[in-house]
Amino acid sequence: MDYETFVDEICRLSNKIKDTGYEPDMIIGILRGGAVPARYLSTALDVKDMSAIEVVKDGEGRRVVAAPTYDLDGLKILLVEDVLESGKSLDVGKKYLESNGAIVKTACLYTMPVSEIEPDYSLKEIEYVVTFPWEIVSC
Repeated sequence: MDYETFVDEICRLSNKIKDTGYEPDMIIGILRGGAVPARYLSTALDVKDMSAIEVVKDGEGRRVVAAPTYDLDGLKILLVEDVLESGKSLDVGKKYLESNGAIVKTACLYTMPVSEIEPDYSLKEIEYVVTFPWEIVSC
């Protein structure tokens, strides 16, 4: 995917979110893949507060190893990932934030057929993993 296509997709996703009337207090990106889309969505949705959460594989499961340390109680959070393959990281991140009092909705650009989770907002289902512009680095 080139940069222009990515920006177009972010605009489409942000418009989809806006059309529902949802206005998050904060956007949190799942590291690493969700960090860049979260940043772009924060601009597109005019949400100033942004953070990140890190979810790592732990055997067959996932666990949170880094998360916001401030009070999340009652905050409306949009949790962002780039692509949902299994959806396990999104699920674990959402449950963690909810256990800390947040009201969480989820968003990603794309889902894959094997995803066990259905996000609140997504553009479409894809068959193959997308290579995003920030993943292409040759030095």
